[in-house]
Amino acid sequence: MIRGVLIGFLTTCVLVGCGVSHGPVSGGTLARLNNLAVTPEQAARMMMGTKIATRSHPPLSGVVRIPMKMDHARLPMVKVSFNDRRTEDILLDTGATVTVLDAALAVRNRIATVPSLRPEMAGVMGNEFGMGAMIETMQISPWRLDNLPCVVRLQRSRGGLDFLSSDFAISVLGFHLAQKHCSHLTVDYPRRVVEFGFAGFCGPTSRNHTKSSFRLKYGVPMVRVSAGKVSWDAIVDTGSCFGVEIDQKLAQRLGQGTGGQAVSGNFVMIGVGGTTTPEKAGVRVITVPRMTTLGSTFSNAQIDVMPGPARIGSFFLQNYRVTFDFRHQLVWLEW
Repeated sequence: MIRGVLIGFLTTCVLVGCGVSHGPVSGGTLARLNNLAVTPEQAARMMMGTKIATRSHPPLSGVVRIPMKMDHARLPMVKVSFNDRRTEDILLDTGATVTVLDAALAVRNRIATVPSLRPEMAGVMGNEFGMGAMIETMQISPWRLDNLPCVVRLQRSRGGLDFLSSDFAISVLGFHLAQKHCSHLTVDYPRRVVEFGFAGFCGPTSRNHTKSSFRLKYGVPMVRVSAGKVSWDAIVDTGSCFGVEIDQKLAQRLGQGTGGQAVSGNFVMIGVGGTTTPEKAGVRVITVPRMTTLGSTFSNAQIDVMPGPARIGSFFLQNYRVTFDFRHQLVWLEW
C-alpha cells in the first residue's frame, strides 16, 4: 500500500464567474468512504504475502489504443471503468506519481478504502492528505488490472456564481500505471489517441522526430532543459495546462528575477493543495533567446514563471505524438 509522501504534480485552469473555495469533502461523503473500508476477505484477495497482488491482463495483441479527448483546460482525458461499473473520464497525468480519485467517484464506484492510511500529497499549490484505497478491478478498453493501489482525495474545490456553482472534481491516472505495467506509453495529441504498449516500442513512425533520455524521480519522468548556461530538470507533465514552467528562484538564475509579461484573467489554477489566481501566484511569461529540451532547440522561447516544480506541460506538448519508451528510458516527440 502507498505510504509516506505521494508526489502529485497536477494543475488545471478553469474559468469562473466569482471566486473558488477549497476545503474538505462533506461529512456524508467521508462517512461513505469509511463504510467502504476493505474487509478481511477483500484483503486476502488483494495481498500476496506482504505485497499487493496487482495483476495486469493486457490483450493478446500487445497494444491498447483508445480515443482521448481534451477537457476544458486542453488536458488529455481517457475513459476508464472501475469494478465493472460505468466508464468515467479520467485525466492521464504523467506528472502524478500514482492514481488519485475524487471522493465522489470513489463512492460511486465502490472503491475499497483503507481509512487508517492517510498518505500526504504534495502538489503545485501545497500539500493535502488523502485516504489510501484499492481498486479491485480497473478496465481500460480490453486491458484489465486487478488490485491497483490508489489514493482518494479528501479535498475539493468549488466555484462559480452564488446561484450557479459547481464542484471541480479531479481524478487522475498516475504515471505508475504505464511505467510499471507497459513497455511504452504514447500520448498522440494531434490524433487524439493514447496507446498503452506491452510488446516493446518499434520506434517513431514519422521522419520528423526527436528523442531524449528521461529519468524517474519521485515516480515521474524528468528531462533536462537548458537556456544559456543554466540547466535544470523538468517533469514531462501531461497534467499541466501550461507550457515550459519554472519557479521564481530558477528565473533569477536565468537573470530574469523581474520583468516579463504578467498573466491575468478570469480563471483560477486548481490542483492538489488548493487553488490560486495567476495574480496571487505572480505568474508571468519571460522569453529566453534559446532553450534546448527534448532533443530540440527553440529560439525566443517563452517560459512561464509560477509556483511548483519545473515542468513541461500539455500546452508545449500539444503538437506532438509523445512516447515514453520505458525499456530504453527515452521520450520521443514526433510531428
